[in-house]
Amino acid sequence: MTYPEAVGRLLSLRGGEQAGMRPGLERIEALLDALGHPERRLRIVQIGGTNGKGSVAVMAASMLKSAGLRVGLYTSPHLCSFRERIRIDGRAISQEAVVDGVEELWPVVERVEPTVFEAVTALGLACFARRDVELAVLEVGMGGRLDATTVGRPLVSVISHVDYDHQAFLGWSLEEIAREKAAIIRSGVAVAASQADVVTDILRRRAAEVGVPLWLEGRDLSATLRSRDPSGQRLRLAGPGWSLDDLVVPLGGNFQLQNALLAVAAVKALAASGIRVSDAQIRQGLGRVRWPGRFEVIGRDPWLVLDGAHNPAGAQALAASLTDAFGDRPKTLIVGISADKDRAGILKALAPAAARFILTASTNPRATPPEELRALLPPTEVPVEVAPSVPEALALALSPPVTPIICVTGSLFTVAEVLAARHGGGDIPCEIERGSDRVESLFS
Repeated sequence: MTYPEAVGRLLSLRGGEQAGMRPGLERIEALLDALGHPERRLRIVQIGGTNGKGSVAVMAASMLKSAGLRVGLYTSPHLCSFRERIRIDGRAISQEAVVDGVEELWPVVERVEPTVFEAVTALGLACFARRDVELAVLEVGMGGRLDATTVGRPLVSVISHVDYDHQAFLGWSLEEIAREKAAIIRSGVAVAASQADVVTDILRRRAAEVGVPLWLEGRDLSATLRSRDPSGQRLRLAGPGWSLDDLVVPLGGNFQLQNALLAVAAVKALAASGIRVSDAQIRQGLGRVRWPGRFEVIGRDPWLVLDGAHNPAGAQALAASLTDAFGDRPKTLIVGISADKDRAGILKALAPAAARFILTASTNPRATPPEELRALLPPTEVPVEVAPSVPEALALALSPPVTPIICVTGSLFTVAEVLAARHGGGDIPCEIERGSDRVESLFS
């Protein structure tokens, strides 16, 4: 089996990555049973919530790596290479590891008929166990209670800000969504962002029911911004018995303040399990982290910002971050949104930040045709144009009237096409540590 064949097999399961969503634990448990239960050999940090899960995960993994630990990191979706989903010590696994994992997994896959996410989760956990990782940082795919990553007994569970997304699967009320996400709290220590009151109540009840200590932002945890520019920020973070000032986080976006707090708190909470990370190691790990496609600045003159905001809450955070970073300078928003998202809500949230809209579609089959997006856009006096593809949208944005800031957003699939173009296409994983590759402007 070749690497393209292995990836093709995985991504075609149950009709494809999104068509195959089937919440439930019976299939992942059958897969893991056939693999000898690799999750039982792993010490786990599980990260759920709605927005920011990946940012928290990559920051936590970087800090743990700085402490000299062997760290597995599991995130989704990927941007430029399938292998980005499964990393060890910051590096995407090899093509050979993917092939070996699929060949081992495939006999039981044919019997169990899992979804793409379930099969890939099993592949990642088996890979981590085989490579003797000391900690596995797992980003929840969707929800929590019935998510394939909700296996084993986590040392720390993290809940980022909870908001509306995937309502068809998780429920149409914030209470229903919160209950699904709170279910990952089941052992160790729990860490949670500030939430709507109804969500906080649910998290507190869940933690009390299972006897898990809960650190809450606003009660036990605090974050203060010292300074910020488009490429990063300096912070003061504090929690039970600890305080760190003048921390450098080289990630833009005002939402990263909260994410950094959760990541540092998660690492500090590991002390309850005997895993201690020094303040110096925390500083080093945070200082070198990258997270492609999340308020990522990859070009200047004009500034080019990539952010995969794919729900209204994420779009609101992006609009606020653009204003905080660039003030009232005119901004062109290149927007491509998947058809199963709250497209009208995303567009409404982005509209106040735009001096020019270019609506487009990624090559992903779930992408909304740009003319449909135009029909969903709220009334606006700014120019609205359409482009059939992301490359054509970028070319249009670079034609008059060019604004000082261009932002590509609406979907990680849309953002991924810009990143892939930077790499010249091909299976080249995006790096998640600064200094490990050279960042060049698209316009240089």
